[in-house]
Amino acid sequence: MEIKIAVVDDLSEDREQMIGQIHEFFSRHDEHHLILHSFSSSEEFLADEARHTFHAVFLDIFMNGMTGIELGKQLREENPILAIVFVTSSPDMYSAAAPLGMFDYIEKPFEPNRINALLDRLIAYLLMIGKRAEQTVCIRIPRSKVQLRLSEIICVLSNDHITEVYSVNRGMIQSNMRYSEVADLLKNDERFIECNRGVLANMEHIVSMTDNVSMSNGLILPLKVRSRAKLLNLFSGFSTERMREY
Repeated sequence: MEIKIAVVDDLSEDREQMIGQIHEFFSRHDEHHLILHSFSSSEEFLADEARHTFHAVFLDIFMNGMTGIELGKQLREENPILAIVFVTSSPDMYSAAAPLGMFDYIEKPFEPNRINALLDRLIAYLLMIGKRAEQTVCIRIPRSKVQLRLSEIICVLSNDHITEVYSVNRGMIQSNMRYSEVADLLKNDERFIECNRGVLANMEHIVSMTDNVSMSNGLILPLKVRSRAKLLNLFSGFSTERMREY
């Protein structure tokens, strides 16, 4: 498997140490092909035309110019499944990093065993994402059917008795299936949660959840008031603890 990683840190010594540790790990896992790039600032990373192709990004939090937290927020909005690893000399920024759905949070100076364990989980996570991307459902539309990967379904809405399925590659699809029929196809997958009556969201495509739900395609979905605390806990657990299992 090809694995593309970026390291963004404005301290050259820390950057080179992380690069060396990642190279050392993959030298013992040559069944995977590592592509590793390094950047000395958030701005340099954003200027790279290939920045959307990375599977994981290691971000120093305290950098001159755009901070790692600011860059992480932008990256999460662009890519809901990107593995974002925050690296910092302080434990105090954990509360600011956690809502961004981070893959991990590493304090400097980092131990080699800590990085090795993280990279083991990263490989497992990417393999899992690849398998999930292959799972599909068949959605009926007028006079035809369309096959959608679960990973590309952003949300499903019931709008005036019309079922709307929003996807990454096809935009909005109007289905002649009932909302409940589509929901039944998806409800056993842990990524999908019902935010409100007739509103089903894929948590991989949720950018933020507060009083409402912001999706990766720009849609703002209503959040059921009475279930708000439960839904916030579900999303928080999905975006942090689920990744930590891999």
